[in-house]
Amino acid sequence: MSGRERSQTVSVGGVSSLVGDDRGVSDVVGYILVFSLITITIGTVFAVGITGVEDRREAERVANVERAFDVLDDNLRDVQRYGDPNRATEIRLAGGTLSTSTESRFVLANTSNASEVANGTLAEWTSKTIAYEEGDTTIAYEAGALVRGDGDGSVMLSEPRFVAAENRTTVPIVALVRGGGEESVTGEGTVQITAVEGPNVDSETERFDAASGETLYLWVETDHPDAWARYFERTDGFEDATPADADGVAVAELSHDDLVYVREVVRVVGLQR
Repeated sequence: MSGRERSQTVSVGGVSSLVGDDRGVSDVVGYILVFSLITITIGTVFAVGITGVEDRREAERVANVERAFDVLDDNLRDVQRYGDPNRATEIRLAGGTLSTSTESRFVLANTSNASEVANGTLAEWTSKTIAYEEGDTTIAYEAGALVRGDGDGSVMLSEPRFVAAENRTTVPIVALVRGGGEESVTGEGTVQITAVEGPNVDSETERFDAASGETLYLWVETDHPDAWARYFERTDGFEDATPADADGVAVAELSHDDLVYVREVVRVVGLQR
């Protein structure tokens, strides 16, 4: 034999042929990674997609309710303008709550001081609020105004028809009183809101003359004082509107307060499935 011996490899059952070949392992790992990636991608798209669809569906439900309240607002404006005795509006609940459990209060006073308003009140009026609530969203009809609240803020979707000019202010109020039927309805299905004349409920116009040198103020106690305060700020004839306070009150000075007319149209409101 020569000085260098040749090394030999002996294969037993073909085992040695796989010792240095890891392609089989790589294929398995690759398959697992690709499958996992596909599964994660599909799961993520499905979860995000379902959330998006639910959010869109919820937004559309609230939008439908808002459109129904627009019709309610138009119907009650006809009651104001033309004295229609009866009006009815249908609203689909879509999982929310419709109620007439709260009310708005209007006060005409000769002071803007909360500690003095009790003695300075000339007259006051109240009206039941028709409100729809779903989560953090509220849509409400308040005595002639349509308001939407989301979380801690609110906006006025349709404004009351207060008019001030030439030393005269006219304040029309739709005063709703609750009749028979349910005070609150929750769930699915359609609810009819009726507003009708009552046998013992009168509508009237009251006139107030400011005394010499006296300044008159309009107070609104409401669940949405910020919306009312902004309305006063942008409406001619109302000045120095206060921001919302802890008691839910918006106050504005009447710059045309020589004569103040408050026209109250009273209707009995009811909820019927």
